[in-house]
Amino acid sequence: MAVRNVIDRSLKVLARQYPEAFIKVALGSTENIVFETIENPEINLPERRLDFVYSLSDEEKEYFLHLDFQLRHEAGLPERMHIYNALLTASNNKPVISKVIYLERREYRNLPQEYVVSYQGRRENVFTYQAIRLWDYTEKIASGELKELAPLLILLTKEKSEEVLAKSKELILKSQDQRWQADALSLAVTVAGRYFPKEFLFKFFKEEVKMLREASIVQDWINEGMEKGMEKGMEKGQIKTLQEGILDVLAERFGLIKKGIGKKIMGVDDPLVLKSLHKKSVKVANLEEFAGLLEELEE
Repeated sequence: MAVRNVIDRSLKVLARQYPEAFIKVALGSTENIVFETIENPEINLPERRLDFVYSLSDEEKEYFLHLDFQLRHEAGLPERMHIYNALLTASNNKPVISKVIYLERREYRNLPQEYVVSYQGRRENVFTYQAIRLWDYTEKIASGELKELAPLLILLTKEKSEEVLAKSKELILKSQDQRWQADALSLAVTVAGRYFPKEFLFKFFKEEVKMLREASIVQDWINEGMEKGMEKGMEKGQIKTLQEGILDVLAERFGLIKKGIGKKIMGVDDPLVLKSLHKKSVKVANLEEFAGLLEELEE
């Protein structure tokens, strides 16, 4: 699956589970607003779904808030926003507030915020919408005010560094909500996959593997990588157990073990060889005989 599609899917999950943070970004506040998520919003265009729609109501009226997530600006976006707004308004008979949230920090001078129909040099029809640069909210996310968006931090900074990833992880692990921790870690790994090798990410988040496995929105490639990591971890654990088992048998039978023998045993990392040595450690007549077996391995 393309990285862009993975991030798009991740954002929709995040917006579904934590609507308040996105509504705060779009409208500035959720005070005196009742809101709910509109599942799978559709408009009358072939195979076209909107990114995200919330139903809002205040003391005066009901509205729809339509959010469109963009990694980068696309030339046809203003026209699409105009069409989406018109069709969503017509299909639900409610006023629609339209916003575009740009996710990946870029040095845009001016982001379009209107769709214009011109005639002979005159602006005849104009539809306007707001373009939100999510990186303008970096400080609020880093301070914890918008902690729900912490998994996206690496998208918003100029430097895509390990330090930024560490800050994102720190914010997530501060939460007492274990469900959010698991889901947020999964999204953080997914988003970071745009900038970091998967091998690095699995190492960086190795202490959080258990939580990642419990995430309801864990991506398939994370699961696959964790399985491989678990297999390697299990193999390393098995090797260490076998090494220590041999040392225990020799110590029980012959007392103090020479440092050189212990070092050679700990240098063997083949489980099959270690199993064979473990059997022989029970049968050898003395440490010298076992040392000879180790020397044979080096030949």
